[in-house]
Amino acid sequence: MYFLGIDTSCYTSSIAVVDIFDNIIYDGRKLLEVATNSKGLRQSESVFQHSNNLPKLCAEAMDSVDSKQIACIGVSTKPRLVEGSYMPVFTSGHNLAKVISSCIKVPIIECSHQQGHIIAGAWSINKQYADNYLVYHISGGTTELLKVDDKNQAVEIIGGTEDLNAGQYIDRVGVSLGVKFPCGKEMDKLCSAFKANSIELPISVRNTVLSFSGPESHVQRLIQKETAVDEAFKAQIAVSVFLNISKAIEKTIFNASSHTKIKDVLMVGGVASNSIISKILQDSEKLKGLGIHINISKPQYSSDNAVGAAIYAKRAYQNFGGLNGQH
Repeated sequence: MYFLGIDTSCYTSSIAVVDIFDNIIYDGRKLLEVATNSKGLRQSESVFQHSNNLPKLCAEAMDSVDSKQIACIGVSTKPRLVEGSYMPVFTSGHNLAKVISSCIKVPIIECSHQQGHIIAGAWSINKQYADNYLVYHISGGTTELLKVDDKNQAVEIIGGTEDLNAGQYIDRVGVSLGVKFPCGKEMDKLCSAFKANSIELPISVRNTVLSFSGPESHVQRLIQKETAVDEAFKAQIAVSVFLNISKAIEKTIFNASSHTKIKDVLMVGGVASNSIISKILQDSEKLKGLGIHINISKPQYSSDNAVGAAIYAKRAYQNFGGLNGQH
């Protein structure tokens, strides 16, 4: 028995197939193309690219298993599990799920993109949480600190950014430095290539809420003043931004854990897999001193994927026979 997962985010088309034991049978992804010097894609452009990418991914996924053995389809239909959460990109995957469902006569089980991240992240490190735990979803589109109750399928936002997402902060700075969008991976590589000293940047944290607009403006002024924007300078700015994000995240985790008494924290999302950010948080003596355990999902499953949607569908099918899905 197999379970098909579909996710169509702002920058990645993804389809996955898992078996009853959560083994990955197929994991196909296609990054959407972003023009040089661009700061992103319009939703309409993303939807268009999804329509071009999905047929090939779907064909490969269906060829990987006997379609008669597919029990149900999991698909992310919205960014988050909150009322009013919507992005046009997710209609691409939802519509494909409807077509497949009508052809092979299996139910659709809907989830949010964020739920997919959480499930894939925990699965990637073989982590099972018995009680409530905290999740920090840090990506280009989201920077949210969540209290998660798997038993009751409840997700509560208890902190995060009040303006820029961490990924937006990184990308805006990266584009100003001439780095190709999305900028995170290339800026991470710059930090590895050049052992640059960091520049101290302002940190804006209020309890569990952080702000990146002030630090981003500060960095932009530094870039504008610099006469020689060489690779070493780019690395210095990159490491400074990553350290700035790390320290802000660290403070909000500390404050959230102090308030909720929850010690387990799962980090998911593309930014969470950054080598500097992940190391600082895992090595933090401040967090260890409070007994906080930082678990960071494997990089391959921190980024956008459909594995989480497939596993979500499998669990729902097992627990509820697919009755909570839509057909």
